[in-house]
Amino acid sequence: MTSTTRSPLTVTEVSGLTVGVFPPEVDVSNAHVIRDEALRLLDDGAAALILDLTTTRFCDCAGVTAILRVGRRAASLHTPVCLVLPATGPVHRIAAMTGLTERFPVSSSVAAARDVLTRPV
Repeated sequence: MTSTTRSPLTVTEVSGLTVGVFPPEVDVSNAHVIRDEALRLLDDGAAALILDLTTTRFCDCAGVTAILRVGRRAASLHTPVCLVLPATGPVHRIAAMTGLTERFPVSSSVAAARDVLTRPV
């Protein structure tokens, strides 16, 4: 019997930027895997990282901690990170209550996040 473990973080490239799409639920059972995958993307040289939570319906404190850890690594590597959040709902509220919306640029779509990250300073 062969076991295949698939990462809960779906990774794509959009206009040269790395996009990590979070699963519908992020909690203690998968947050560490998401964190490790996002850290690997940074360590492998992602020019910028977009964390897309638009299809995420639930994110607990383990998920928030994973995002914060990714943010710390990204800052140490001088790699910009942008969160894509649903406009309303529990994930947006959690991000606001925990300060994620103050620590990261936030957009409502991957296209808007791309514009934020590629805008001249």
